[in-house]
Amino acid sequence: MSRQQNPQAIRLATQHYLNQLKKDWRLSLPGMLLPGIGTILVAYTPPLIVATILTRFGRGQVPTLNELIPYLALIAGIWLFGEVIWRIAMHFILLVEGRGMNHLYVQAMDELLKKDLAFFHNNFAGSLTKKTVAYAKHYEGFIDTLVFNVVSSVPPLFFVAIVLWRYSFLLVFTLVGLMALTLLIVLPLIRRRQALVEVRESASNIVAGHVADTLSNIDAVRAFAREPFEAKTHTAKVDDYVAKAYASWNYQNRRIDVVTSPFYVLTNVAGLLIAIATGGSLPAVFLTFSYYSSFTRVMWEFNRIYRNLENHITEAAQFTELLLDPPAITDPENPKPFTFTKGDIEFRDVRFRYHATEGERLFDHFSLRIRDGEKVGLVGRSGGGKTTVTKLLLRLMDVEGGEILISGQNITEITQADLRSVIAYVPQDPFMFHRSIMENIRYGRLEASDEEIFEAARFAHAASFIEKLPQKYETRIGERGVKLSGGQRQRVALARAVVRNAPILVLDEATSALDSESEKLIQDALWRLMKNRTAIVIAHRLSTVQKMDRIIVLEEGKITGEGSHAELLARGGHYADLWAHQTGAFLQDDGDEDDQEEGPELEPEEPIRKDIARRNEKTAAR
Repeated sequence: MSRQQNPQAIRLATQHYLNQLKKDWRLSLPGMLLPGIGTILVAYTPPLIVATILTRFGRGQVPTLNELIPYLALIAGIWLFGEVIWRIAMHFILLVEGRGMNHLYVQAMDELLKKDLAFFHNNFAGSLTKKTVAYAKHYEGFIDTLVFNVVSSVPPLFFVAIVLWRYSFLLVFTLVGLMALTLLIVLPLIRRRQALVEVRESASNIVAGHVADTLSNIDAVRAFAREPFEAKTHTAKVDDYVAKAYASWNYQNRRIDVVTSPFYVLTNVAGLLIAIATGGSLPAVFLTFSYYSSFTRVMWEFNRIYRNLENHITEAAQFTELLLDPPAITDPENPKPFTFTKGDIEFRDVRFRYHATEGERLFDHFSLRIRDGEKVGLVGRSGGGKTTVTKLLLRLMDVEGGEILISGQNITEITQADLRSVIAYVPQDPFMFHRSIMENIRYGRLEASDEEIFEAARFAHAASFIEKLPQKYETRIGERGVKLSGGQRQRVALARAVVRNAPILVLDEATSALDSESEKLIQDALWRLMKNRTAIVIAHRLSTVQKMDRIIVLEEGKITGEGSHAELLARGGHYADLWAHQTGAFLQDDGDEDDQEEGPELEPEEPIRKDIARRNEKTAAR
């Protein structure tokens, strides 16, 4: 969906770029001034010397070589000096661009890392990557355009004005006046074109997002043989982008350039007419034509210059627009020191809904107390709030009301880093980096030694498969760990939790991808890991939590039962029903069988035959 880009984002991008220039002023100042001086020496001083030659030898006198040599030597010397100035200027410009891009890349990543999880769930990873890279990369183009096409033209303009004023002030007024008039006429057209550029860039982001979405889910594409579908979808999005690109390009060619071209010609012709009409000499006519034709090129290229600046700023604004909405979860301005004394956890009168202002609350006056060292299992049907409890505890989401306390301290009054430093978290779908296994395990505690990594892998029963890999612990496991099986990823994640060595352990379906034999081995390890720790374990396999000190049954954000496994079975009720209806590792999500309506029985052969017939027809058509 295309939309007008927020003007605030454009202003913010411009501000960031200019602030970076200001920060490096010791480099940017000579980088800005020297190109203009070099341009005067290279492009505008040699014609002035030629005009001097015409003045001296313009009356039919043919100069000898000896008479010309001083002038030629002067031109060569000044030109060479101008090139030296340019090389010095380029040295400063390159430093400015390099330092600026370095800072902007780091700044962009820092800003993204401040965002909450909902932000990343609502944005394509590919689109965010494109915007982040563009934010820093386009600084180079912004500086190049600003220096080479804008600032470097100012000193030559004063130089040209001084020289031409000697012949007639009308030459200066005509040059500046017609250029300003062209600018006033063209600027509104360029602003209208900006809307087309924004639409084009929005379409470009959609293309990038679709590519990233497809590639990150390539297993699903392959499994369902949806390559033609994705290719067709991609083609449609590319066609849309190209159509919008043509619209912006055609507006440039058919509107802006059509207006600019006549003024470019008019200004040059007017300059020559004035030079001749005011009784100008041959040198005057020569300098007028030379300076006008050189300088009015800025007029002809003004739209290109503006377009380049606009493009660089607009691309950067794609990122700064992300900064306009502050992170939903932030550290307090004056965080309290976190003194962890015991692993008590308390949810006190918590209110929470997934959308801050819409929908029903999942938790409404929800309270739960977990004692230091207690092992608590959370069970219930999907959507009951089990995983949400862990995310609120980790402060990956914030409560609407009430408070969550660890060791007696409100988690919103301490820094997020302090809070998460005491929690080892293993999610159902373990997050893996496209790095080595060693690096993935060490992510739990960056200062862990190699021996601690090996010990953690043995503890999590991961060493057995790691040792069989070609590069063992140095094996890179692919994006999101795609080179490992689900069970292997969970073992690596458990090893990471072991290395974390935190006093609070949170396991969200941490063994769901393991077979029964492997799960038994891992559970033995987990019980050793949970010793002397507060543990929260989420599981659909009730056998996983039946030995917990306490089991909490969550249904639609409410605690409908709690106690030990034996106590809950003795009471009957919902937990007992779940236990009775569980087959293997599967927990039915649709309620009791007695409450389910029986649908009409379907003959499987009929729909299969129809589907095969349709496929055969498509194959025959191809």
